[in-house]
Amino acid sequence: MAYQLKTPPVSEPVTLSEAKSYLRISDTDDDAFVNALITSVRQRFETWAARSLITQTWTLWLDGFPRKGNKDAPGEGYFELPVGHFDHDQRQLEISRSPLQSVTLLKTYDTANTATAFNATNYLVDSASNPGRIALNLGAQWPTGLRPVNAVEIEFVAGYGNASDVPDSIKQGILFWIKFLFADKSKLFESDESTSGLAEINRLAIPPAVKALWEPYRIVKV
Repeated sequence: MAYQLKTPPVSEPVTLSEAKSYLRISDTDDDAFVNALITSVRQRFETWAARSLITQTWTLWLDGFPRKGNKDAPGEGYFELPVGHFDHDQRQLEISRSPLQSVTLLKTYDTANTATAFNATNYLVDSASNPGRIALNLGAQWPTGLRPVNAVEIEFVAGYGNASDVPDSIKQGILFWIKFLFADKSKLFESDESTSGLAEINRLAIPPAVKALWEPYRIVKV
């Protein structure tokens, strides 16, 4: 399984002017640095939370359609048939990049590497669930006779929309982390705010205060 970004977001959830206002700076000396921080922190959130913020287009490659083991199948060695013989296709597959907006296409590749579009009348796109799903309609079956690697190509659109659609707590987490990362450039904390342990905080994968803001939006597989 591999996700490839096809069309990146046209903007960031936080603008340069918003970040500079939060950092209480007005000159342009650090504009490039602040822009880089905005993009880096946004990408960190998207990877960690398995979410897309501003609308973007992705391609998902799968080696095949998901299969599920039969819990009632005999143990390995009971029959000469491989255990996988008793598996059956699942009728749903997840798009682990939320929130899912739409599925643009679903293609399969046979053993001769010939691509075939799987008609959208065969499946339902569930964009209400997190993560989103593609589910076979009644009577439809996944294509068979596929090549062993990258046999399924799914192009989809994900994201909340534009910057105004992104939840405020996500944007506040982005701004707060930028403040931590920028703290060595200027005096950004008030005299009554503790700066002790700042170096240790910046060595963490995600600062605890930022993680607390982001945690409700993280997609965790169980």
